[in-house]
Amino acid sequence: MNANSEKQTFKTRLKSEILDKLSIRRIVTYCLGFFLIAIGISISAKSSLGVSPVNSVPYTVSLLTGFEQGLCTTAFFLILIFVQFLISPKNFSPFSFLQIICSFVFGWFVTLANICTAFIPTPESYIIKMIYIIISLFFVAVGVFLYVNSDFLPLPSEGVMLTFSKRTNIPFHICKIGFDCSVVVIAALISLIARGELLGVREGTVIAAVFVGIIIKPISKSFLVKLKKFLRDASK
Repeated sequence: MNANSEKQTFKTRLKSEILDKLSIRRIVTYCLGFFLIAIGISISAKSSLGVSPVNSVPYTVSLLTGFEQGLCTTAFFLILIFVQFLISPKNFSPFSFLQIICSFVFGWFVTLANICTAFIPTPESYIIKMIYIIISLFFVAVGVFLYVNSDFLPLPSEGVMLTFSKRTNIPFHICKIGFDCSVVVIAALISLIARGELLGVREGTVIAAVFVGIIIKPISKSFLVKLKKFLRDASK
């Protein structure tokens, strides 16, 4: 197969996968999931009890190097896309490369969420801060459930979890807990080795790493079948 035919095959596969996944219900569910995750991130940021697990590595690197956090996040996501390929090269789809665009779209939702939550006061009481963290967990859990199961285009972080889950048959919520705990440990090690102290990783980060996946489990058990039916009916 020559270079031109390979290029044409790639374009054909990519176009086919995009068309197969396009539907109003699927896109709305996907965007709603993004928005709920972004709201959860904004609320947790107001607690000042640590960044979310998936943001812990790029945030720590940003603090250590002085590079802009968005740049560090993009670099981290590119690494995660490569990790997906390493986990399952045979099942790595051309559609997966669009996760790069997805990362920028998610950044826009975070900006929108920050605007929507600007009226929420920054708490001084530790108890109120913990309440903020708990509320953010539910927003993130519901958001992840919606956007991942829309089966459209995952963020590179969830892409790694989904790829690993499909490759090993380990339930997604277990992979979520394992991934979140792993990146928190990596972020902590980077900051301790480079600076001798923890940067951006606090109790809120650890709580999110453990409990978001746990919260997703009962949500999936109660609503996954209904959500899949809702999305399947839209494609008929």
